[in-house]
Amino acid sequence: MVRIKKSGLSSPLRAVMLARTAGSMLPLYREFVRDRQFSRRWSQAVKEADLDTLLLLFQEKVPFAVLDAFSTNGIGFFADFSYPAPLNSYTNATSIIPGTAQFTFSSTALRRISTAIVPLYRKLSTSRLFARHAADAVKRGDDEKLDRLLRPYVRSRFLVDIQIKSSGFQLSFKFPGSNLIYQNKFFFDKLP
Repeated sequence: MVRIKKSGLSSPLRAVMLARTAGSMLPLYREFVRDRQFSRRWSQAVKEADLDTLLLLFQEKVPFAVLDAFSTNGIGFFADFSYPAPLNSYTNATSIIPGTAQFTFSSTALRRISTAIVPLYRKLSTSRLFARHAADAVKRGDDEKLDRLLRPYVRSRFLVDIQIKSSGFQLSFKFPGSNLIYQNKFFFDKLP
């Protein structure tokens, strides 16, 4: 008998990592929804790849986060949270698909994404059972189960896809008047 391994089967993702990472990022995404000016400042710093400004703004809204790293590439931002070895860190990011744009990041898109994901991040961070079900779907590589689980908490007509990727998942959004796809994602940057 030959066994075929799906990409998500060997995922080291733990529910606690997903829950804590979502909970750590929740205040920032809430602020994007609440404060249009903050969202504009953040988006401008992303476009300019101004890491100093992004870190200052991040630490203002998420002062107790234990970051392993924080980065930007002109089309998104990436927050890596510290966890015990051998995994070391887990990443949350919001970015445009690489290779489709340069030094572009819309504050309107960021606010729409944030509005859509805040209920999901709240659920992940407050329900151990929900986080465990999400992590299990990722580990099994079960895109359909993950979609059924997450979609009720990401109510947006702009959500075009939910996929398991790199020991996590990504939510893809496409907005009217733009050919760019924005992704909000959880993943391991480097697997052990």
